[in-house]
Amino acid sequence: MPSTLTQCELIDVSTMLKNYAQAAVAAGLPLAIWRMPNDKNIHLAVDYSGRLHPQKLDLEEASSGFAFQAFEGKEAFLLHNDFYFQSEKGILKQHTKSTDTELRKEGEQRFLAALAKVYHNKNQKTVYFVKPAPVSRSQRAHFERAVRQAVEAISENAFEKVVLSRNKTIMLSENYEWIDSFLAVSNAYPTAFVATVSAADFGTWLCATPEILVSMDKEGIFRTISLAGTQARNGLENLRQAAWSQKEIEEQAMVSRYIINCFKKIRLREFEEKGPRTVAAGNLIHLRTDFSVDTKATNFEALSTVMLELLHPTSAVCGMPKEAALDFIRKTEGYDRSFYSGYLGTVNIEQESHLFVHLRCLQLHEKEATLYAGGGITADSIPEKEWEETEMKCLTLASVFDNAQ
Repeated sequence: MPSTLTQCELIDVSTMLKNYAQAAVAAGLPLAIWRMPNDKNIHLAVDYSGRLHPQKLDLEEASSGFAFQAFEGKEAFLLHNDFYFQSEKGILKQHTKSTDTELRKEGEQRFLAALAKVYHNKNQKTVYFVKPAPVSRSQRAHFERAVRQAVEAISENAFEKVVLSRNKTIMLSENYEWIDSFLAVSNAYPTAFVATVSAADFGTWLCATPEILVSMDKEGIFRTISLAGTQARNGLENLRQAAWSQKEIEEQAMVSRYIINCFKKIRLREFEEKGPRTVAAGNLIHLRTDFSVDTKATNFEALSTVMLELLHPTSAVCGMPKEAALDFIRKTEGYDRSFYSGYLGTVNIEQESHLFVHLRCLQLHEKEATLYAGGGITADSIPEKEWEETEMKCLTLASVFDNAQ
């Protein structure tokens, strides 16, 4: 059974996280907070530079930190963990050894000065807000029409699959608290990667994603997964009893084939494949296949970076073939996905990198939040059912967020 934080531990961790978040925002510094799947240890990182410049991410050479990339981004933002805190171990890092030492030293001084003030003033803002993006035109009629257009395009062999998404707005209560919401989501979804990132350039995002994009552990084992097919769990205890439609089985198989084709492109044959199997992600269940590679045995230590470039954006959030699906998305969805269905996660922290697809996410604004959800469209898709699937996915965070107020 995955461990969760007790109420006493939550109070202590919440106070520390709020203090550090308030100080970072007051000092004009970006920060990230996250919790790995099946782990109660919460991490917080603050970048003393105050500047997040997009860069081509080389996972073997990049500095230690937290990465964040948009759906159509060609480069990632890398937030350095100059100040690094873990709920189980305390402060692990307070200084930097990077080339722009003076800039980061100045940021450190601002952060520590702001932290001292936080202890005397508990009413500071704890989040970066940006102006909300327009809500998608993809209300029900528009979304279902787009699904019908996609099915027709598939029947004409324009592509095999496309992932269509939409966004929606929920109002926030006046006394909601960002960190409390993060902790509530973290405890509600112990098997997910739960993270929140806040920076002046792009505001504040919160997610509870079930999908690994690329992962490399300290033993040199590379991992990725194909995750597709979605239905409500409806209290199902024995996941082996889940019944899947042909549409859902084929949708998941397409994602698996895409990963295998990426391996073929780089002439990698020594990989292990397990699945598909049914897995739970909160109130939803999915079909999942796991892939792993021993990069030391195959002498392919740069595999994570190579596969990251090949996989992103994955067919699970875009479609197949990728370029044709992307073109359809741009013409049809009617809004900018921004960081939704991009990726985020840790880079070279404790000799490991773990990047996840940015799903089940929302962006916080001062009085409201924008939620994002999508679904894979194939030849067998039914518009009404695809709409219902996106509603279920939006509830993943919305229900917890309401309860956290």
